[in-house]
Amino acid sequence: MNFEKQLRKLAKTTEHQNLFSLSKDIVTIKLFKNNRDLSKLQQFYLSYLYFYHDLYLDVELKKVNSKVLDYEIYEDAYKLWKKEKPEDISKKDKAKDVHLVFTNNKPKRGKK
Repeated sequence: MNFEKQLRKLAKTTEHQNLFSLSKDIVTIKLFKNNRDLSKLQQFYLSYLYFYHDLYLDVELKKVNSKVLDYEIYEDAYKLWKKEKPEDISKKDKAKDVHLVFTNNKPKRGKK
């Protein structure tokens, strides 16, 4: 039995995502009885909870289409792409935008 695949399925469910979100906000809600020395299974589960939390957030913010959630390979590919590319793109765009806002050059009008 592939435990990692089962943990991934659990972490993706709405119920587990809601519990994860609540546990971050409300201190009395705990995901595990132990807070230290997490087992490998607990570590995998937590990493998938964060993974899907971030993915669902991007879907809600319309950064990515919800079809990404249809297949695990799409989910993994999007996360890899996000890790590698968007910061480079956003930095370039911000630099251009800042340049446009702070230029002192005003449009010249034609002389007649």
